[in-house]
Amino acid sequence: MNIKKYIEAGKIGKEAREYGKELIREGISYYEVAEKVERYIRDAGAKPAFPVNLSVNFMAAHYSPVRGDNKYFKKGDLVKLDLGAHIDGHISDTAVTVEVGTNKWEELIEASAEALKNAIKSIRPGIRVSEIGRIIEETISFYGYRPIKNLTGHGLDVYDLHHGLSIPNYDDGSTATLNPGMAFAIEPFATNGRGYVRNGPGGNIYIFQKTSKLKEPYASMFEEFRTLPFAARWCEKYENYEGILKKGSFLGVLYHFPILQERKKAMVAQTEHTILLTSDQVIVTTR
Repeated sequence: MNIKKYIEAGKIGKEAREYGKELIREGISYYEVAEKVERYIRDAGAKPAFPVNLSVNFMAAHYSPVRGDNKYFKKGDLVKLDLGAHIDGHISDTAVTVEVGTNKWEELIEASAEALKNAIKSIRPGIRVSEIGRIIEETISFYGYRPIKNLTGHGLDVYDLHHGLSIPNYDDGSTATLNPGMAFAIEPFATNGRGYVRNGPGGNIYIFQKTSKLKEPYASMFEEFRTLPFAARWCEKYENYEGILKKGSFLGVLYHFPILQERKKAMVAQTEHTILLTSDQVIVTTR
């Protein structure tokens, strides 16, 4: 584990998150926020580990805007800003929820944030991920909300955003444990709905499913994006890029991430940090 690179990626991820949080205002376009935050990450000396996600209201994850997107933030929107930075594949993954112009959902946001805080306090070598899930669920339930049970935190590895173990948002009975040498992200999702998400339409985020014997332009695209998710708008330099992405998805070369939506179209809040666990330290890289 290259702790130095993980910590630097975390620092940039934190700064980009705080910068993006201030950009989200009534009347501002999704596209402008995504582009500015990703530019911030690049200017700081890292690369985006995945496209900036701007998932609003009942959307929990996996929406990133395209050029010409006419979506603008509206008063009362509950915006999940989820972003990541990487340095030579060493990833940070972090998220915050912003309510635009109102404070109706303060407690829902707080439920997610407190669940993450309590989960981090519990981390130690050998702790079961199900114990972390129990703490998350109990905290969110205390506020009168539900965790989203089919979304999880996840392990991280070099150029691998979802590596190894999953960290549930409830006690799923898993015997998997957190051990020294691990990097991972914990991300409690809280909702006033049923506590489950379903797949919606595509959210303009892709990842390579096939990584060998690729023909052009997919070979060039893979050289650039490798095994990390990428945005449709990052492919604009390729002629007929929309057709390329559509064909790649049809052939199974690419996977097009669906927008994840709360089943009852209820509101969702998310908070996330990246953590490194050593034999004697719990390092929150994005705090």
